[in-house]
Amino acid sequence: MAATISKLIPSIASGSLELQPALANLNFDFALWKVAAPKEFEGVGSALSTCRRDDAESGMLHTVARKLGALFERKVPSAPSLIKAYGTRASEIAQALSLDEHARKSYGVFANRAGADATSLWAAATSGTSAISIHLLACMLARIWDAPEATSIWVEIVKRRKEEVIAEFDGTDIAHLATLSAARQDLPRAQIAEWDDSARAWLRVADGVKRKHQKQLMLILDNVQVPINWKTDTYESVMEAWSNSLTQMEALVTGISQQARSGDILLALSSWHLFPDLTVVSPSMTHVRQHDPVFGSGGVVTIGLQAPAVHEKGVHWSLPLAYLRHYGAPVVSAQSIRSGLRSRLSLHELLQATLGSLLQGWGTAGKDTLRSLRWMSSVYHLLLEGTKLGYHEASVLTSDYARHSWLALLSEAANHYVVSKGLERQHNNKLISLGRKHGKTFLGTPSAPCFGLLEKGNFVKMMANEEEQLEMLRKVGKSIAEQLGIDSAQIFIRYKHWLSESRWAYEFATAIPYSTNKKRKADGTSSSIQSHHRWLYSGDHATTGQYGLQYYQKACGDQIGLSAEDIREDVYTISEDRYRSISGTAVDSDEQYQSDFESREAILNVAGELVSKRGGQLIEDIFPAETSEMNATLLYSIFESYCIDKHMVALELERSLRYARVDVDPHLKSLKAISTAAMMFRHFPSASVDVRILQKELYDALWIRTCTGAVQHQAQLNDLSTSIFSLDSYALRKPLATLNKQHGTHESLQSLVGLRGIPESLQPYALSKAQAFACLAMFESGEHDINPSQLVDVMAMSCGNSLYVSAALLTDPYDETEPGDIRGVIGNVGRPGIAFLVPPKEPLVTKVPIDEWPLIERNQFDGCLSDQFQNTSLHLSFTTAQTPLNVRFSGGQDLEACILETLVSVYEGGRWISDLNVSNVEKARTLSKLPPCGTIQHYLGSIRQSSMTCIDGWLGLVDAPEDKVSLVRARGNWQARLAACSISLALDYDTLILPDDVCWQCFDQRVTRCRGHVIAIG
Repeated sequence: MAATISKLIPSIASGSLELQPALANLNFDFALWKVAAPKEFEGVGSALSTCRRDDAESGMLHTVARKLGALFERKVPSAPSLIKAYGTRASEIAQALSLDEHARKSYGVFANRAGADATSLWAAATSGTSAISIHLLACMLARIWDAPEATSIWVEIVKRRKEEVIAEFDGTDIAHLATLSAARQDLPRAQIAEWDDSARAWLRVADGVKRKHQKQLMLILDNVQVPINWKTDTYESVMEAWSNSLTQMEALVTGISQQARSGDILLALSSWHLFPDLTVVSPSMTHVRQHDPVFGSGGVVTIGLQAPAVHEKGVHWSLPLAYLRHYGAPVVSAQSIRSGLRSRLSLHELLQATLGSLLQGWGTAGKDTLRSLRWMSSVYHLLLEGTKLGYHEASVLTSDYARHSWLALLSEAANHYVVSKGLERQHNNKLISLGRKHGKTFLGTPSAPCFGLLEKGNFVKMMANEEEQLEMLRKVGKSIAEQLGIDSAQIFIRYKHWLSESRWAYEFATAIPYSTNKKRKADGTSSSIQSHHRWLYSGDHATTGQYGLQYYQKACGDQIGLSAEDIREDVYTISEDRYRSISGTAVDSDEQYQSDFESREAILNVAGELVSKRGGQLIEDIFPAETSEMNATLLYSIFESYCIDKHMVALELERSLRYARVDVDPHLKSLKAISTAAMMFRHFPSASVDVRILQKELYDALWIRTCTGAVQHQAQLNDLSTSIFSLDSYALRKPLATLNKQHGTHESLQSLVGLRGIPESLQPYALSKAQAFACLAMFESGEHDINPSQLVDVMAMSCGNSLYVSAALLTDPYDETEPGDIRGVIGNVGRPGIAFLVPPKEPLVTKVPIDEWPLIERNQFDGCLSDQFQNTSLHLSFTTAQTPLNVRFSGGQDLEACILETLVSVYEGGRWISDLNVSNVEKARTLSKLPPCGTIQHYLGSIRQSSMTCIDGWLGLVDAPEDKVSLVRARGNWQARLAACSISLALDYDTLILPDDVCWQCFDQRVTRCRGHVIAIG
């Protein structure tokens, strides 16, 4: 650069303005150009890790920021007040998520990648004010466009701007050498994609910190129908939107109110996390005070003064994208910043939307959102009360083991909806509607609504007593009669009347009242009297089982118009065995039943019902198919009236869930998948999911298929029998002790009431590591259904501003971790899309030359376990190996997901020791752990008597120890222990990890069984 300028100066001094030859070779090194960041941005820089700060100040992103700043410098309107305000806000956000040194170290090898990704922002801040304006444009594009679309827009506007700069240069202008140099330099698409990805990650960070303000703003913008602008040329449209946004926001910050006549300023508001007061004109005048101190001067944005003739909802933008695909005409793409389409959902919001999908699948039974969810919440509260009362079935469904079940999660979400009010209820209603509309296929279709409790007769069993059951059945009968157009002579009720703990008999009642006689009025006319009729068991042997069909017709049937052809004698005849207890003991005397009959008769007569004796006959219950809406109304009414048998609710629900066919039921698979994902995301409070996940058929995901190994077809449900396992309804009401006595063995009792733990249909899936990463990728992206077989060696996943890391990389190797145990870290590795990190197949290990023999530390063990590896550190880096994953073929130019070869390197001081394959720690056959001593006679403090070599440095481990047993002393240093374990396994040693308290007698017994060299890690 200096040489080129020295050429220019003599030419100008001599009056010769022949600048073209010199400028043609102008090669400005933008990586060397660095300016001091404005003081308002200092909070951003101090929150970054050393690695991110170096990249922002001298790495690739700094070069990109400086090139773009120089290229567009003459297009950027001045906005000094806006830049100060934005720097203040950005520092506030970055500091809210800053990590202290102790917290950062806990992330091990990912320490330098943890924390808010503000790399592109700091790169812009250290590249000049024009670069900061470029960052603001990056945020605008990232807010409304998907990553491939935004990258394509960047490629196009950079190309057009370069052409514009070169065309405008007349050979005499030396005032903008940096702009001309930027126009002559290459800016690869891959670098632009990383620039966009960093801005996208920053948006997610800022959205989380400013969640309340951002949510309020997005709800307002949902009701605005306005385009960004009407230009159809991509470059002109983007330049106009960017320029207008900077100009109007500058005015706002300085106290000059603005009218949002187009969508550009609204897009800027949603992207820059600055929240001025708003005046919303349509549909009614509303003033929204946001109390943002940045706008202390009083600038207000007025929204809704114009009503453009547009049909699209929200703030929207339509552009032709010429560089989206490798081949073909420009793709006309339209996007909107509507919260329902562009937003990400927290776990709570996802569960609310899932409720909407669930209610949609219930059909008419789920039409009334509040009533349905109130019922769902009350079911779970009844289970909790049943648990307190000692009902085993209730305790199974509410135990600690079931706290992650979909039943618990959705019941909790339903209760949250029921108790919500005001704006929170409005937001929940929008989420429910989102699930209803866009999540129709998300959960699949349930085999029965209301968790199977609407199965034939179940809701009647759940009522607390006989009279309430009968009253409910009469409501059913009335509805059926009205639907089918039948009268009282064609429908009646049969029910069990319990005579004692072990004896019952069927009784009958009219379902709808009928005319019994006529009453003469004063005017000489007569009217019918409507009443009900019952046939009660009286205990009279003269009428039990001795008379057949003829007696029944004479006593009962003629009165309700039932002929002999309507019933079968083998159905209604009862043998005397029916009146004996299950254990065969004698029943109470018939005199007691006669007395019971007489007292009930008197009560019913007072209530206006006619009563007849009935004999030992049975009759089939006539129960036409009802609509689920009618059943649901009745079911909800039962719970709302509190006339409910808690035990029966728990028993029917537990039994329904226990015998459900999970292997072929897509709905249950989807519910289990939701509980599985929720269980993982609850460990990541800042994580969110893409709203488009609701449009997936969750049960058909590849990670679920590999969990079950079952065929995934809805048609198989047609062959299923009912999932309700039919048992004697009275037996289900009895105490467990009585059931155990009557049914004999403990195993039979288990089969009867389900003492075998949590039903499989409620349990979240137990995922392998590969399945867990595939699950996370699907919910993070909302789209990508990746085969877990492609992710077997993955140790971490980077997406947006989230890192998901295998627990084995973040814990001591002695600690037990499940295969699917994934830990969440705020941060990323700076790669666009989803990057799956895998170790190299054969990691390299340093060689120890002969002249370094004095550096090898090996001594006899003195009984002291200490940490001799305090200078050890782990570092993350990447090779150039990268493999795209097959998520879909779109012809696009950008990778949406890839496998990235990643090095986890061990350093001692500044010296490289080895690269690690931590995956071998999870599955190596030569790895074992010394369990805590369980023998009382052993003394934990004893010193090992036999000789053992201590390894107190990495060269001692790498340089093939000769002794049979060697001890790596890294007590309390989990990173060094993890590295030693991985290196030992890579060198094919038998590796034994020691606990904090070592029993040396147990240790001796263990190592004597090993055949090869043993590396003990203490």
